[in-house]
Amino acid sequence: MREQNDYKRIISIGDIHGHYDKAKELWEKIRFNDDEDLLIFHGDYIDRGAESVRTLQFVKSLVEGHENIIALKGNHEDFMQSFFDIYSIEDADWWNLYDLWLDPRNGGNVTLKQLCKIDRREFYRLLRFVQNLPLYLDLGDYLFVHAGVHPRKENLADQTEHDFLWIRDKFLKYYRGKQTIVVGHTPVQYLYRKCTVPMMLSNNILLTDTGTAFGGELSAVNVRDLTYLQSGSTTDKWKEIDSEE
Repeated sequence: MREQNDYKRIISIGDIHGHYDKAKELWEKIRFNDDEDLLIFHGDYIDRGAESVRTLQFVKSLVEGHENIIALKGNHEDFMQSFFDIYSIEDADWWNLYDLWLDPRNGGNVTLKQLCKIDRREFYRLLRFVQNLPLYLDLGDYLFVHAGVHPRKENLADQTEHDFLWIRDKFLKYYRGKQTIVVGHTPVQYLYRKCTVPMMLSNNILLTDTGTAFGGELSAVNVRDLTYLQSGSTTDKWKEIDSEE
């Protein structure tokens, strides 16, 4: 991994949630340059959309085919990993997970059906990929993570996996660090119902999830100049993102 200033563009892509078509379209619009760019996926590749397995395979192929593409783990990948790692958790916790992940609102029921239809060897390749996904990428001025960090823990070493994958309200409300934290997990609509584009909050939090799971477009943000691209747009011109007033 090179230093952050060695990259012309540092591109962050929010939660895909099984929308392979939007991910493929956005990837083609980005025109990724292996010599100049770094691209980070923020997790939640599966669930809620119609093509979770295909999306996971697509992200995996990009990571394996490009040195400067990083895929982080999201809480939905954590769902999947924990579901199949039944020997490492208590029975009661597994059944709670079963109910939670397979709840249609979370979308694991569709993902599980798709996983059961693929070749066993391919299934284990995807599971190993998910198991080995990193929780964050620290580039100095920027920290890339799925959900965020606990605002009362100053050191990354003190953060828990649950913090990185699940935190929301405490992080959004109380984070006051100088480092820009780039996240997925929380759709911009969670804070501003009518917002449809990435947003830079006043406390150095950059939200990249634009609600793809709920009918919104998939977004890519160049954190170097705070511009973005979206699927579903007729243009491949990068636009300036919104900032919180």
